[in-house]
Amino acid sequence: MKPDGINFNPPQEVRQIIDSMFKFIDNEIVPLEKENKKVLEDETKMYDENLYLKKEVQELRSYVRKKSAEAGFYTIFVPESLGGSGFGPLSSVFINIKLHARYGPGRPLITPGRGLLVSPLMAGFVDGPSSVIAEMTDELKKQVLPGLLKGEKTQCFALSEPEAGSDVWSMKTRAERKGKNWVINGIKQWITNGPYADYAVVFAVTDTELLKAKKGGITAFYVEKERGWKVQSIIPYMGHFGSDTAILSFDNVEVPESHVIGEVNFGFLKAMEGIDIGRLAIGAICSGLSEWALNESIEYSKQRKAFGQTISEYQAIQFMLADSYLDTYTSQTLCIHCGWLAENSEKPPIKEISAAKGYCVEACQRVFDRAIQIFGGMGLTNELRLQDGFRLARTYRIPDGTSEIQRRTIARRLLKGDTSVVF
Repeated sequence: MKPDGINFNPPQEVRQIIDSMFKFIDNEIVPLEKENKKVLEDETKMYDENLYLKKEVQELRSYVRKKSAEAGFYTIFVPESLGGSGFGPLSSVFINIKLHARYGPGRPLITPGRGLLVSPLMAGFVDGPSSVIAEMTDELKKQVLPGLLKGEKTQCFALSEPEAGSDVWSMKTRAERKGKNWVINGIKQWITNGPYADYAVVFAVTDTELLKAKKGGITAFYVEKERGWKVQSIIPYMGHFGSDTAILSFDNVEVPESHVIGEVNFGFLKAMEGIDIGRLAIGAICSGLSEWALNESIEYSKQRKAFGQTISEYQAIQFMLADSYLDTYTSQTLCIHCGWLAENSEKPPIKEISAAKGYCVEACQRVFDRAIQIFGGMGLTNELRLQDGFRLARTYRIPDGTSEIQRRTIARRLLKGDTSVVF
């Protein structure tokens, strides 16, 4: 490591933010979760017959968003140009690791879990203001940013479609000029926060020839819900009763030219920028969750007795703990290094981001699988939240690029000559 290289410990400013965030959560959110335990811990009471979160749960999440915005946490990763604190990728990695290592999975008002991939504590690229919308017109910024920054409004990232998930170039949604406006038609699927968003960042084909050549042809639009896009349905998954994921329909939805984000026909770059943000965040979340599960496993192994001694004395258990440490240590080191590269490299660390997302998610599932095995029968119950973490890690192997897409990206970068391993 270079003398002026990576510091694997959070800088003082970030440590202070983490400490303040923990105090905020313990004082403001944990009591709220305890007061509403019956609803938040029972999915049969969280969702209505149409798979939407019930009104009281939506109000709780809205309350946390607003309180977090008041405290300065909600917009911590929002660029300064949009009114946020502007903390970068490395800070995001440190904060997400520490947050999820402390609070674990299955906390609907704090961390992802219980079928909710969106957490109201900090705005992400899918639900809040981020660099993805930095190139919006000044007119639009004045209109939408105040509500987004206060946590009063949220947005969604409408990229994926039924036949265009990993293969974005198969996109079918179209936007055509109509005078000074654009008219959008199509279906978007697997859209996180889609059921509850007030706005959508919508990607649509505007030039079929550029699309066929894979040289562009996709434009990003910012679309208010009142312009007519609809939630066609909500998609429950991985044994949950509902989710934040929806199918959205756009039927002759008209927006003015001022709602184009960035340059016409070159919105794919904005899409990838958002996806890269998401990939690194998922990696950090999973590496933090791995630490939580490892610590739970260690403590239980020192308490649980079998055949006359604690199970921590058995080599089989020791090997599982050691393997989980290897996965956790590697995950966190990988994410921190990748976050540092994202802030200090001249070019985006494309293969490193794919490595962080791909490895950390799969490692997290391995760590939770071992934790369940160490806990035995208790590990299979719902009350320990181990199954929440296992299912969440499995879920994260799909969004923002599947594990196979991450490997393809890494391989292509290597074959193009990007063979550097560390620096």
